[in-house]
Amino acid sequence: MWKVIRASAVGSSHTESNIPCQDDCYADVISTADGIDYLVCLVSDGAGSAKEGGRGANLACLTAKQSIEAALLNPKPIDETVVEGWIVDVRRAIFKSADENSLAARDYACTFLGAVLSPCASIFFQIGDGAIVASSGYVQGVVFWPDSGPYANMTNFITEEDALLNLHVSVTSRRINEVALFSDGVQRLALSFEQRIPHNPFFEPMLNVLRNQKSAECEALDQQLAHFLNSPQINERTDDDKTLILATRRA
Repeated sequence: MWKVIRASAVGSSHTESNIPCQDDCYADVISTADGIDYLVCLVSDGAGSAKEGGRGANLACLTAKQSIEAALLNPKPIDETVVEGWIVDVRRAIFKSADENSLAARDYACTFLGAVLSPCASIFFQIGDGAIVASSGYVQGVVFWPDSGPYANMTNFITEEDALLNLHVSVTSRRINEVALFSDGVQRLALSFEQRIPHNPFFEPMLNVLRNQKSAECEALDQQLAHFLNSPQINERTDDDKTLILATRRA
């Protein structure tokens, strides 16, 4: 059974400016009628320059969760075309909210990344920065390297016209035993940019704790993870909003 923890923490720069956290996430196991358990993980980071970036991130996670749940009820295999449909659903929800509030879609700009893992297959997808780290057996790797966009300090957003062109999708039949998803506020801590690999000392202490927990005990760890993401040692290295999801089925 999957053991999952997740948390978001406001960046210190946002605290100083009295701006709420503009990250959002979702992580849970969804069970279908035929008894198959799917781990669904989603992370979205609202653009700091976007007036409603946090609302965009919330809409992205909420809408995608609903679309994924509907897809899991359908016997059709989940492939890149299905994922594109989820992205279209998210964009439709964002554009509808923007229209209802007399705003532009870019006011809801956000990155978006996710994973849907079944016992025998997994699908990963991403638009923008942040990253997904997955482990099959004891081999750990970055699924997509953070997308910096065409200019320095820029990235791609789900609200842009070419969002589907910037969508990365990966499908694997390998059994994934552990996964981490995080927004760009965590990526400099979690990745070795020189070697383009996960920074294992960041993940291993937390995963070791998680491996030794029972699934029912994991919810209490969410608050501990939030405290860690908002700790001085983390805020000294990043002042951005931070979201991290960790999941394992290793004992």
